[in-house]
Amino acid sequence: MAVPDSLPVIVNSATAAVLFVAGIAKAVSPGQLGRSLNDLLPLPGRGVTVRHVRVFAALELLTALALTAAVARPAAAWAVGVLGVTFALAGVLGTLRGGRTACGCFGGSADRPLGPFNIAAGALLTAVPVVNLAAVPGGGPAYFFQAATGTACGALLLCLWVHRGLVKDFTRPLPASR
Repeated sequence: MAVPDSLPVIVNSATAAVLFVAGIAKAVSPGQLGRSLNDLLPLPGRGVTVRHVRVFAALELLTALALTAAVARPAAAWAVGVLGVTFALAGVLGTLRGGRTACGCFGGSADRPLGPFNIAAGALLTAVPVVNLAAVPGGGPAYFFQAATGTACGALLLCLWVHRGLVKDFTRPLPASR
């Protein structure tokens, strides 16, 4: 059964926005996720390093960009599925081991460790390949424009939501000066 043309654009735009924001956050501030993972899974040597986190961030960013190109969409959708499984596994690990260190997901200032949120997000991302498999191929230029626009709007909205505390502080009237 084929899905409507708009469904893959919506799903892929939202997914690309999430991966883009998450990838940028990891690339800019990789230490927090590294500490969170090292607390949960002690590895020999230096464990999860800044370089490891930045490589993962690059994979997220490349996957997000690939989702906006019709020609790369099938492979990118499968990459999203794999990323979703890794997010879910990290959430399961955090839940089972009782992680306390904030993961810094999406660059948020929240103190939420890896856990149920990551499991849910990972599970949602694993649906992306299914939506793309059911989609009718075609519409390259139109798909790119729609997906790129949707990704930009989604990234903006996600950033506004994640940093809503800062936005609220910025838009709050200043106290009257004397």
